[in-house]
Amino acid sequence: MFKKIILPNGSSVLLERIASLDTVTLGFWFTTGSADESKETNGYTHFIEHMLFKGTKKIDAYRLIKEIEGVGGIFNAFTSRNFTAFYISIISSEIDRAFNILIDIIDNSVFDKEEVEREKRVIIEEIKMANDMPEERIGQQFFEKAYKGTGMALPIAGTIKNIKNIKRDETYSYYKEKFNASNFIISIAGNFDFDVVGKKLSKLKLKKKQKTTWDDLSFNYATRSSENLDLNQVYFSLMLPTFKAGYKYNPNINIINDVLGSSSSSRLFQNLREKQGLCYNIYSSNSTFVNTGTFEIHGSTSLAYYAQTIESVYKEIEILIKNKITKTEMEEAKQMQIGTLAFNKMSTDFLMNKNVKHEYYYSKHIPLHKIYKSIMKIDLDDTNNMIDTIFSNRKLFLSTIGPKGAIDITNAISEKLKLN
Repeated sequence: MFKKIILPNGSSVLLERIASLDTVTLGFWFTTGSADESKETNGYTHFIEHMLFKGTKKIDAYRLIKEIEGVGGIFNAFTSRNFTAFYISIISSEIDRAFNILIDIIDNSVFDKEEVEREKRVIIEEIKMANDMPEERIGQQFFEKAYKGTGMALPIAGTIKNIKNIKRDETYSYYKEKFNASNFIISIAGNFDFDVVGKKLSKLKLKKKQKTTWDDLSFNYATRSSENLDLNQVYFSLMLPTFKAGYKYNPNINIINDVLGSSSSSRLFQNLREKQGLCYNIYSSNSTFVNTGTFEIHGSTSLAYYAQTIESVYKEIEILIKNKITKTEMEEAKQMQIGTLAFNKMSTDFLMNKNVKHEYYYSKHIPLHKIYKSIMKIDLDDTNNMIDTIFSNRKLFLSTIGPKGAIDITNAISEKLKLN
């Protein structure tokens, strides 16, 4: 059973009750993220996410976590380019405990100066750790260039320089400005009492302020490559623009993704790994954001096979453009998507997330049975037309990091294939 409530402050509350479960997930989402920042405030949103775990006027940081983990619950959060969310999964009998904690951190987090200084060191270590991860590096290389001059180009965690210079009062003011009722969505899924929810949420003190808006973005093609002598493989991403979340043909793009590279039976996996033995890691994905979207092919391979691997990926794209996808592939991809949804049907975390995204992107709740039907209605001709729309200019953004020699090979293969 699903119900939507609008609070007096204008915030939406999304409630999906599943009486057969013993658990519930509560999500407090804010529609602001790193892409809503400037160069000067880059890293503030992620820093605020951390600070909301560092104690309130009522409870210290340790007890905050212990209140949830002590009864087997899971308390977590994330910052993305468009969203910041705090969520708790817990047994239904302890829902009051989860509500009390989430409301408390939203309304009463103190941003203690000593905690601010300590957390600055923690986040700097987090940034250093991410910089040691090839996949993170090539992703940031992509965003910096593809969306240059916009908030989308900024790293989610910020820069070490910015984090070092963070001041308590500046971030607290940013929190009060951006994390407001106009940017707030509450989503609850699992076994709970509808009446209890209304009473609890009436205690929130958030007020209406300026709502975050997002301008559509242009896309810049480029080739970006860097080297790290400690690496044994070249890590690469090939990316091109698609469409923002909520676009009516995104389900067709998901089908294309399934056929091309999202699974072990996909064309990329079968050809590059199983038949040619060029790499262990190869896959594709379709990412959507509030104001843009990307189709991505990721992988890694030895320097000796790197050029051949990129050429093989490009050949698969050429085959996709020329021959499209078959009816059999289409039906298999549909069943794959329906099967994935079916496995998530009883996941309170999945349902909580799904309902927020549907509210924000479509302004409505879409139950799973309607999603199943919409998947089965995806048209083969529409899907093949989307292949032309997305891939026909044959341009790709190439981002790589690898051992010595990777830059020269990257530039040579990019020029040979005229990627951008």
